Parts: sequence; C-alpha cells; structure tokens
Amino acid sequence: MKPLAIGLDYGTESARALLLELETGRELEVAVAPYPHGVLSRCLPSGKPLPPAWALHHPADYLEVTQILLTQMAQAARKHTGEVVALGLDTTASSPLPTDGEGTPLALKEAFREEPHAYLKLWKHHAAEPYAQAINQAQPGFLRMYGGKTSAEWSLAKAWEVLEQAPSVWEATSRWIEVGDWLVWQLTGNEVRSACQAGYKAHRQPEGYPSPEALRALCPGLEGWLNRLAPPRPVGYQAGGLTSRWAQACGLRPGLPVSTAVIDAHAALPGVGVVEPGAMVAILGTSSCHLTLSSQAVPVAGVAGVVPDGIWPGFFGYECGQPASGDMLAWWVRTLAWASSSDEAPLFTRLNHALKQQAGPSGLVVLDWWNGCRTPLMNARLKGMVKGLDLATDPPRLYQALVEASAMGTRLVRETLEKATGPLPRVVLTGGLSRVEAIVQLYADVLGSVVEVATTPQASARGAALYGARAANFELPPAPALRIFEPRGWPYEASYAEYLELVDYFGRSQEGGDHPTQNASAPRP
Repeated sequence: MKPLAIGLDYGTESARALLLELETGRELEVAVAPYPHGVLSRCLPSGKPLPPAWALHHPADYLEVTQILLTQMAQAARKHTGEVVALGLDTTASSPLPTDGEGTPLALKEAFREEPHAYLKLWKHHAAEPYAQAINQAQPGFLRMYGGKTSAEWSLAKAWEVLEQAPSVWEATSRWIEVGDWLVWQLTGNEVRSACQAGYKAHRQPEGYPSPEALRALCPGLEGWLNRLAPPRPVGYQAGGLTSRWAQACGLRPGLPVSTAVIDAHAALPGVGVVEPGAMVAILGTSSCHLTLSSQAVPVAGVAGVVPDGIWPGFFGYECGQPASGDMLAWWVRTLAWASSSDEAPLFTRLNHALKQQAGPSGLVVLDWWNGCRTPLMNARLKGMVKGLDLATDPPRLYQALVEASAMGTRLVRETLEKATGPLPRVVLTGGLSRVEAIVQLYADVLGSVVEVATTPQASARGAALYGARAANFELPPAPALRIFEPRGWPYEASYAEYLELVDYFGRSQEGGDHPTQNASAPRP
C-alpha cells in the first residue's frame, strides 16, 4: 500500500488536514473544520464579557476538530488504497494554555470555567502588551537573539499577565504549554515540547530558558514559569505513537508515529521545498512572517528570533515579520464597503483587477504600520501613514500603494536578514495573498528581483506532514512546483528611498526620543 502522511494545520478560525502521498508528493485530500466557539474576543461561552485586546480559544474545540479531521483523513486513505504511516501538526504561536499535571486544561474544570485567564490565549491576544513593554524596558540579556525585544504575542508576557491578574489560576497551573505541544500530549500520551515553539516563543536558546534570577528581577514569582515548562525536542522528532483511544476513535493505526509540533508559518518552509540556506520564505496572510535558514547565528536588531534546529535540523532558523499585510488591505476594503453599503468580496475582486491594469508605481509612499512595526523596529505602538495624497487619489491607487508598502516592508526585512545571513538571492512567497497574481507581480517589481510562488495552497499543512514523515524515517517526496515572476523594471528605487526616510523619521527618531511626537512610554504592569 502507498505510504501516506497526515498534516494537521491549526489556524486562528479553523483547522485543516492534508493527506500527502509520500512517494510522489501528491496532495490527495484536504479537509477543513471550523472551531465551534471561534475566537473568544468579546465574551466567554457563558456570556461573561472580556476586556479589550483579548483573544481566546476554547481548548475543547481543538479536540473536537482533531477527531473530525483525522477521521476524514483515515477514510480518504482507504479510498486511495494507502496506509497512513506518519502524522505531524502545526499551530499558531504563541498560543499557550494552563493545565494541571495530567494535561487537563483549567478552562475545562468547573472551578475555572468563568475565569478568562484559564483559557487558551491566542497568539493575537494583545492584553499582555504592558508586560511585554516592561520586559523590553528592563533589557534582559536573554533577549539578545530576539532583536533585544519580546512581544505581547509571546509566552512570557502572557504568563506574567496570569501571575499578576489571576494568581489562583497561576497556582493551579502545573504545566504552561503551547497548544501544539498540548495536542501532541493528547495524541500520544507524552508531554513532548517543541524546540520550534520553545525557541521562538519562550526565549529558549542552547543554554536553556531564561535564568530564574533574570525572571525574578522582572517580578518576584515569575521564575515559577520555568517549573511549568519542559525541555524541548527538535523538529521532526518522533514524540510518540498515536494512543489506542485516538486510533480507535478515528480509524487509524495505534502507535502511528507523531512528530513534535511546529509553528504554522515555520512549517511552510519544508512545505514549499526550502530546507537549506539561501532563500527567504515569506508567508503572506493577514500578517506576514519571513523566515530563512543559516549555518550561523548572528544577533541583529529587528530579527524576532534566531533558533538552532527551530525550523529544520542542522540550521539556525531566523524569523521576522510584518503584523499587517492582508489586514491592511482588508481595512481599505472594509472602509469602501461601509461607504458604499457593498459586500467586501466583490470589492477585493475589483481592486485586484484594477491593480493588474496599472502601468506604473502609485506615486504614494505608505508606512505599513497599521498594526505596529515588527521588523526592524519591533514597536507595536507605531502607526501607519500615507504620503502624497491629493484630489486625484482614487480607491484603486490607494489600494496599490498599500500593496507597495507591504512589498517595501518585505524588502526591508530581506535587507535586515542579509546583515546576518549574507545574500538571500531567492524569495519564495506562499500564503493567501500569494494567490493573487497582481499582488505577487508588484512584490517582484518593488523587490527588484525574481519572486517564486508556491503552487500548493497548503504549504503549512504539507510541511506538517513532512515533519511527520521525517519523524517516521521516510524520505521526503519531491517539492511542489514553483511559479516564477520577473520584475517589470518599474522605477521603485526613489520610492523605496523615501520609504526608508519615513521609517527613520517616524520610527527610529521616536525611539531615540528626539522627535516632537514621540510616543509615551507604556506603563509598567
């Protein structure tokens, strides 16, 4: 029978599964299952209101969609006369949850059902921002390989938030665990942490997690975070075999090898065939994540993490990002839809069609900081701006300028990475925005270089399946085909130079304190 691998990809609104044929690399089946409770941003399931900037998930949703998807993949494998030999998974991060010593989420216990801090804190839970700012102001040494800054989206700030705001939850928490690692625990019965999630989202380097002394200096009691973590294993490592209970419930083989979890964006690298240095992979979605591999570790300001074996064994994986790409385009479409009382989907289609008809640069220069700046300034308080508006500016022209801004941000990310890794001649795009040809073409124009686009729409799920295959000691199948986009020679050098001037003026000068509109410092928690 043909060997098959399942890749589970857990996103923000839903989870998906991919069935991959390992001999050929063919993607046989895809299934999607939405989370029953969705994102809890306004209230708990009981109706209890949540404060602003909260974003939670119900942990039971993950178990429900996992059983649905694995059952569908098992049925599909029989249809294709194949045998599932490996299972891998990726999730958003940092999306941690507190559990007891047996792995039961506190949110599923009656005593904590009405306590928001007992639920899974999704990656985009930003209520921990004051704690992240306090860590950054202290400038601890453990941030050296993280551009000198942490984020409200990462594990430590969220843990500190629970420690201070819900001490009863913190005292009841035996394990503080990323949802990907928790899922591996549920599927195999083994608590096996991932080097990917620990490295990028919990500041773990080869010498270990941050020291108790460094954490205690931030807040007495915060060193207890370390007792709730666990030593991680490399990506592509076999965490264990599928338990009999899960196998029976889903129609799979007991003992099926399950690999360590991976962050969703990071799984896209093997998903598009990049498992060695020399290429930057950009996952373009609501936000954008930029990743590359290198044989050396060099700390650079603006790089959100340099982690050994964090993306692919044998290499240091570098992570950068832009927090608003598709979100910025959606903002403009949402604005137009409100003004015209129109549906948003047709407006996206019209604007992308108009973008395809453009014959040159927009003439506007935009700072793509609608949700702050991640790389290179790592400042969530920065705001976007548009330079060059006049009475001739129409909706398609501003839409084009927003796409150009995202592409300029990606160009700056590549230049930032190259300070550490050396030249990155290849740029590979994947993610939702990469399916719009006009957007990809504009990226090639602004970057001034060839852009390759993955033909698989399931890069992360495919990558998850490949990590599973590696853990089960199977050879990787052929990589998916890539489409090539050549730059058209449009004159973007002057616009990009202006973009860099605006980055310095509205970003770096504020951080230095010499700009009259400098942002006030965030209060300590």
